[in-house]
Amino acid sequence: MFSRQHSTITKGILIILMLAHHVFSPDLVTLYEVKTFLHDPVLVTQIITFFKICVAGFSFISAFGITRALKNQNFQNPQESISVILKRLIKLESAVIIIYILAAFYKQFVMHQPVGLHYAEADMDAAHIILSMCIDGLGLAAYMGIPPVNVTWWYLSYAILLIAVMPLIYKAYEKCRYLLLPAACMVCLVIPGARVEFWCYLPTVFLGCAFAYENWFERLKEWKQDNNIIKAGKFLACLFLFYLSYLFSKYTALEFSYLLVFVIPYMVYEFIAPVPVLNRCLEFIGKYATDIFLIHTFIYYYFYPELIYSFQDSWKILPVLLGICLVISVLIELFKKFTGYDKLTEKLLHMVRL
Repeated sequence: MFSRQHSTITKGILIILMLAHHVFSPDLVTLYEVKTFLHDPVLVTQIITFFKICVAGFSFISAFGITRALKNQNFQNPQESISVILKRLIKLESAVIIIYILAAFYKQFVMHQPVGLHYAEADMDAAHIILSMCIDGLGLAAYMGIPPVNVTWWYLSYAILLIAVMPLIYKAYEKCRYLLLPAACMVCLVIPGARVEFWCYLPTVFLGCAFAYENWFERLKEWKQDNNIIKAGKFLACLFLFYLSYLFSKYTALEFSYLLVFVIPYMVYEFIAPVPVLNRCLEFIGKYATDIFLIHTFIYYYFYPELIYSFQDSWKILPVLLGICLVISVLIELFKKFTGYDKLTEKLLHMVRL
């Protein structure tokens, strides 16, 4: 079966794509005169833009995991589905809240940048500022019209909504099955304002649900598994589809490239996970994917851009940023362990299981 290990390795790949997409954005590359791996700036911009497929990848893998969890539970019992969703939300919020608090303290007392001023507007009193901080700390700033303290945290609002509506999506797929996929894939064209994140990534969410419900990864892997020629053909087909996805992002709307995002987890399942060392490295990165997402923008954009971009060469900047994020992520997890924060989270999860 496509397991949690495969999901974690996939997250490791997606988080690397995300770091590259952010740290090598064209304006920052120009501002800091970064030497990129290719000399054609237009081609570099197209590749880095395509790397935004990582967001669709996280949507796909989230929908896949929740669908598997719901399928393994007695979905006819509403308490079972609510328990699955609440556990996901608690795990996400527990990661967001502690990192928001730590980042706010660091911003206030180390960087000497008053956190409250970020939310302050004309005639806004202290109570409104505190309320704005609480909303932002829960990852809901995008839905409340509040400027987030971290610009990339818009994804949290989307992720929270996605987790909350997954039982409805699962039920819709269970009723309609394959008929739902074409409709979902056309949603970006027929719904006004479809570029809003929820609608934009909805096709990949339905695809993730379908792959989990129908066991398509397992079926593809088992198909003529003992035939080396067929296996090589699968590998070449994956590379072609990934390149086709890039062409979609280059010559059409970026959203069309998202429909082929399933290629990444499938390649992990079939070809990457069995590779020694590489699988362990990607799994280690994927294990801290949530922490890396939450902290990386503080490091390269808000607090220490001069340090990160002082390396100038893209081959150095990305590993350095990834290494720093991993070290900080490990320290945060140790902090949560020794302060009892993890035990508090476990108690909440245990209450949900009851």
